[in-house]
Amino acid sequence: MASQLLSLLVIASATILVLLLQSNGADSAKILCVFPTGSKSHVLGPQALLKNLAQRGHEVTMVSSFPLSKPVKNYRDVYVPVDDKFGPVMASFMQGGSRNMFKYMPIITKASLDNSNYTINSPQFQKLVKEEQFDVAIVGFFMNDFVLGIRSWFKCPTIFYFSAGFGSLNNVVGNPLEVSAAPHLLLGKKDPMSFIDRVINTLVYTIDFVILNIIQHITKPYYESNFPAEKGYPSYEQAKLDVSLVLLNSYFTQSVPRPYLPNMVEVGGLQIKSKPDPLPEDIKAWLDGAKDGAIFISFGSNLKSSNLRQDKFDAIIGSISKLKQRIIWKWDADEMPGKPANVLIGKWLPQDDILAHKNLKLFLTHGGLGSITEAMYHGVPVVGIPMFGDQDTNVAQVVKEGWGASVSFDDLTEEKLTAAIGEVLGKPGYAQTIETMASLYKDRPQSSMDLATFWVEYVVRHKGAKHLHYQGADLNVLQRNSVDVYAFLGAVVYAVFKIVSFVMRRVKRLVCGGKHATQKQKKH
Repeated sequence: MASQLLSLLVIASATILVLLLQSNGADSAKILCVFPTGSKSHVLGPQALLKNLAQRGHEVTMVSSFPLSKPVKNYRDVYVPVDDKFGPVMASFMQGGSRNMFKYMPIITKASLDNSNYTINSPQFQKLVKEEQFDVAIVGFFMNDFVLGIRSWFKCPTIFYFSAGFGSLNNVVGNPLEVSAAPHLLLGKKDPMSFIDRVINTLVYTIDFVILNIIQHITKPYYESNFPAEKGYPSYEQAKLDVSLVLLNSYFTQSVPRPYLPNMVEVGGLQIKSKPDPLPEDIKAWLDGAKDGAIFISFGSNLKSSNLRQDKFDAIIGSISKLKQRIIWKWDADEMPGKPANVLIGKWLPQDDILAHKNLKLFLTHGGLGSITEAMYHGVPVVGIPMFGDQDTNVAQVVKEGWGASVSFDDLTEEKLTAAIGEVLGKPGYAQTIETMASLYKDRPQSSMDLATFWVEYVVRHKGAKHLHYQGADLNVLQRNSVDVYAFLGAVVYAVFKIVSFVMRRVKRLVCGGKHATQKQKKH
């Protein structure tokens, strides 16, 4: 009898423990995430967030071109492949082609819009629209905010996830820009800004404002074709105002402190695991055996190393083949021509887990935000070869902070790369600086995962959390900057000045006119 009672107590305790562990402060919710992108690195953060939400008992559905390699309980992938329209552009970069982003902006914008439009109109997605309801929809943003219209299809609140850090989503929630103090993303970390910096910052924000309005003009027809007003859908402008929350792939220690509204939350580093997954046996053996340390080479998920121009490839091979360290290189082909003996290649490598290895001493990278963030978190110095977009700014910031070196792709030679690698590996100051940066990045009241999870569940609990909506988001650009108020006050001051002037003239005429009349009477 006593043993049976004891068994019941054990079972009851275990049940309570499981319930406590799964308790999330919100009932189990159905969560949809739509991330129509051809870039795998952009979905890593949302995938990690969804896996955590699934572990907490929510039913999650991810619509993307990149399903998980291993199934996860409560996690469903809806696979919608999109065309790799960026491929030729990325291949051009690796051949030394023009990296002027103004030139490629129309191509990138149209590709993003077309991929997003294809995704939400695909049979797989439309099946969800017809057959299911969700409690919240997370939309991956990359110049495709018309997708927010799915809120009307599913009759649920929407959350934006922006994988590129801080940027053009301020207008969605009405977040203050503070142009005089907060540098634009493309200018990097300038704290404080000089007068010239503020002039440049103002010009960049002005250009950004113009480009944003052009993109919105191009985007609006995509929204109206999917969510026409004649069928009762809200306007494109209203759909953007109805977003409940914005999750930013950034953290202030990587940039500068910025003012954020309560519904604009920094959750940079979601893809980074607090406890790394076990490495595949071949990679583990390779890194464990690196008695002189190891170097990781990766140009991200979009740039293919096999597309490297021959002279640049030869320069890298010539440099790393002479090193005593072991090299592990993300290489997208089965074979590497002339592969040195100290190099291990792999088509898709667990970057976060590799950077976490104790023998990893250096990261040779293109400087993408995700790569720089993971290197910072794990305390690994870098040598950057920036290629496009924000990568120049990211790598320049690393150099400025003192935990890496930069080599321009155009100037890349064996000698210059060897010198940069030798500089970073040979001077302990680089490793010491990145340890400090890593400590700052990790020192938070709660992890980015816990923070993002809390806010997603908060929006679910409060049915869209309309009380988070900032009234300033409803104002146009003139109203938001009080131009109308200043114009009104100026008009009032002007009117008062004119009235006072008029009264003073009248009084003067009356007084002077009276005196003149009196003098005339005295003369007569």
